[in-house]
Amino acid sequence: MEIDLIQKPALAVDPPDESFDPNQVPETGEQYLQKVMYERNRCPMVVVAENPHTDQQKSLSGTAALPANSVTNSAHQTLIPTKEWESMQNQKFTELRDTITSYRSSPQFQENLQRTHVFLNFEDRKQLHEYCANNQPYVRILLSIPQRNLETLLEYLYEWLQDSDPAGDSDQSVMSQQDEQSSDQDMIGDVTTTPVSSSVSKQPAQRCLRKDWITQWIYAIMACLITPLEPYIHSVLRDIAKTCIMLRNELNREDEAKVLPLNLLISIISQNFNQLDLADNID
Repeated sequence: MEIDLIQKPALAVDPPDESFDPNQVPETGEQYLQKVMYERNRCPMVVVAENPHTDQQKSLSGTAALPANSVTNSAHQTLIPTKEWESMQNQKFTELRDTITSYRSSPQFQENLQRTHVFLNFEDRKQLHEYCANNQPYVRILLSIPQRNLETLLEYLYEWLQDSDPAGDSDQSVMSQQDEQSSDQDMIGDVTTTPVSSSVSKQPAQRCLRKDWITQWIYAIMACLITPLEPYIHSVLRDIAKTCIMLRNELNREDEAKVLPLNLLISIISQNFNQLDLADNID
């Protein structure tokens, strides 16, 4: 009965007859409604969208460079992080975000914001690439950048991450566990002058290989993002984690040092940005 009431015509309009020409432009309200009725009768009850075949071109959509289906984790077991390691990294990331959030509400933040001037053209990818590759992601710099520009930079970093070659970095060095544990304490001591990326690597800027600075900046931006995020940013973060999984699959079992930045991003994104289906260890 309710369906009949909903489908009951509100206006008395004669349905289109055999002489109705659908290609003719409606000139009256009645003709327009007749065309609507004609097109409705031609619509199937169920419509199935075809799977688009992309040419894998990179764009800022957050989804164009990777297939829609989930990636398969085929990395050697020695490259998969332990639950204990993931728990420690996620705890440190949460503490870092809490520290940055508190700093945002402090008088010091406004003072440093007025003194910080970084002139970056976020429509110029070449300039941004050069700047990020030669500068560490300091908190005072990142917090002076509007959120929308940080999101744009995150999309660029996603593109650059896809161009990286984890197996080709023969002399990559990663900080020791002792350095890793002390880096966050140094950063919390002065949140304005220490790179957020110290959890990823403590290499000097001149020694950072091309993949290292990309993962550093991604980690740093994630720490500074204000939540809740737009859905497309969740999509970008998800694609970053999927790319890290694909890059990890290309590594050999002896590449334990090279896999650390990839594992860190996979763990942080899956646990902190609701992408648990990509997590390595699910409780």
